[in-house]
Amino acid sequence: MEWKQENINHEGLVKLPKRWLHIHYYEALNILFRFENSLRIFVYSVLKNEFQHDWLRCNFSVNGGENKSIKGVVSQRIKQAESFGYLGFDITAPIMHLTSGELVEIITSETYWPKFKRYFKGKKDIIKNKLLEIGTIRNSLAHFRPIKPDDIGLIKQNSRHTLIGVEECLTNIFSQNFRVPTNTQDEWYKEISTLGTELINIEPFFSSDELWINIKLKFSIPILKNEKIGENFYSFTLAKINTPNILKEHNELSKFVTYISENVSSPALNEDFDINISKDLHVVFRKDILSQNYEAISTEIKDLLIKISEECDLLQQDNLARGKLVEPTPCSSWWYQPEGQDGSWQHHYTGLNQAYEPHHPVEYWGQHQFTSDVVAGSKRYPWMPADISQVEGFGD
Repeated sequence: MEWKQENINHEGLVKLPKRWLHIHYYEALNILFRFENSLRIFVYSVLKNEFQHDWLRCNFSVNGGENKSIKGVVSQRIKQAESFGYLGFDITAPIMHLTSGELVEIITSETYWPKFKRYFKGKKDIIKNKLLEIGTIRNSLAHFRPIKPDDIGLIKQNSRHTLIGVEECLTNIFSQNFRVPTNTQDEWYKEISTLGTELINIEPFFSSDELWINIKLKFSIPILKNEKIGENFYSFTLAKINTPNILKEHNELSKFVTYISENVSSPALNEDFDINISKDLHVVFRKDILSQNYEAISTEIKDLLIKISEECDLLQQDNLARGKLVEPTPCSSWWYQPEGQDGSWQHHYTGLNQAYEPHHPVEYWGQHQFTSDVVAGSKRYPWMPADISQVEGFGD
């Protein structure tokens, strides 16, 4: 048998062999992949805020069958996947092991529909029917039965109808771009906005619907060691915050937070050839949960700031040491100037990022996503160790 390959030209355009499946199969896969994973994020975010750590105990049944907890259903599937751990990626986040049909049953169940209905613009029976229609096409594709080009139109239409409110919710969960005003009188703001240390500045932001709060911790990364090698090469040892360990060490914080993500700023060298670089931790809460539990959350953040300061002091004295939250990481900068062109400083600092790994808490979402199209445009969804697409530029 001859498995012909695709051809990609210098402009990135792909030419598929004529014997490959018709293009509407790939379009269906793209839409369904993104639809199902967006639904997973949505279901997790609602259940996590309604039930905190008990969200895994939520029960559901499919087609009138036996009621089972999320934890009970997925633990068996994770165990089965471990038998073939050499295949694909190691995925242990529980919500990733629920099918679209099971997600629909959770959303539309008598028990949980009151938690979800405000995000849907339609009656439960109509919403469920549209979601199940999508699921029917999904199952045809998943079980390698043929689908029609018209089925793509149905997927798109039903997705738009059912996800109008869900997409808005997800956009606000991912994006909090408005700085909380300094004259805000909410108790949570008075308590948390005054926190901070020499190394960490706290900046609270809110989403466009004002229902999600991002307590951004801006960490000015200290240099533990600076060494000049040759004429234009500098080697650094920097302090890295291990973000998932924050959730492991601070149970009350992980109980109430929806997720934590991170991003590292672009570095620059100052006049003394020291590297200036920072890391932002995005600690995102649903506002009502933050308001109801701000005292416990504030206590956790205070303790977190103290531990980070103490461990940074330890590493400053001994950069071979390692804390529970802070660890040393190598970085480097060098001058690069191609012949006949202007030069610039190049930096290697990827070690400061904490890639998502299977053993990380479910509240850790990896690198912060800056996207205005969560459902259809994300290059990587939470709980995934790899990108699923390229990033579009402004002209794409």
